[in-house]
Amino acid sequence: LRNGRVCEECIGKLPWRGIVYGCFRSSRLYSAPVVAAEIMHKIKKTWTETVDAYISLTDFGKRKFMECGLPGDRIHVKPNFLIDPPSPKHAKGEYAIYLGRLSGEKGLDVLIDALAILKTSIPQVLESFSLKVIGDGPLRAELEKYAEDKKLGEKIDFTGRKSHDECMELLSEASFLIMSSVCYENFPMAIREAFACGKPVIASRLGAMAEIVEDNKTGLLFNPGDSADLAEKIRWMTENEDACIGMGKNARASFESKYTADRNFAMLMDIYEKVLAKGGGQRA
Repeated sequence: LRNGRVCEECIGKLPWRGIVYGCFRSSRLYSAPVVAAEIMHKIKKTWTETVDAYISLTDFGKRKFMECGLPGDRIHVKPNFLIDPPSPKHAKGEYAIYLGRLSGEKGLDVLIDALAILKTSIPQVLESFSLKVIGDGPLRAELEKYAEDKKLGEKIDFTGRKSHDECMELLSEASFLIMSSVCYENFPMAIREAFACGKPVIASRLGAMAEIVEDNKTGLLFNPGDSADLAEKIRWMTENEDACIGMGKNARASFESKYTADRNFAMLMDIYEKVLAKGGGQRA
């Protein structure tokens, strides 16, 4: 992000703007050698002539890599997977859940604003609703204060960081996951884990999230940064429990068809075989 928004000014171009904006570690000094290295590799054609294959986690990622100049016929799509997934719990959950870093690109302010809208316009929705925010990050104190200022302190539980096993247990007891990111996200692990637990996802209609979450099938999509639209999706999910559970079953089916270890291994071997069949493996 730059100034809170997705920036694509360097896609398909020499990335000198990265120095001007200080894109790496918010520093022009740190950005300069990164940009210089990228320009050098473009000149040497490192990425287009010396690499046999690339693996992208999503079709969205593949499209972006192609826009940056990588050859599309060498980019293979293979998502991440989850070892030893839990048994899904298809039942009404006790709360909604956010799982991730507490930083600006995750759009937690949009989520809090959405709950504030519901509190004002449809307060009955929040009577049986609560949100667990799992994770930590630089904005935690600020977000906790923001929730208190919106009179939502009793509805939002900032739990802090949890272990992976604890996160999976909390997901299993949730009604649905909320991904409010205002950045693209390449392959959010939280979505994969929610699907494994049989939970639907409300996500921004942005980047790979709009590809992984099938609208009205494995979850709901809302316009990125639009707290009113997110509020409406939360209202719908909360008031339609049976449909929510049905989406959770679809989410688990999606997990089993795409994100298991066995499925992932088969996809990886297929990529290797295709590369070797083309005479690859001799280049870096």
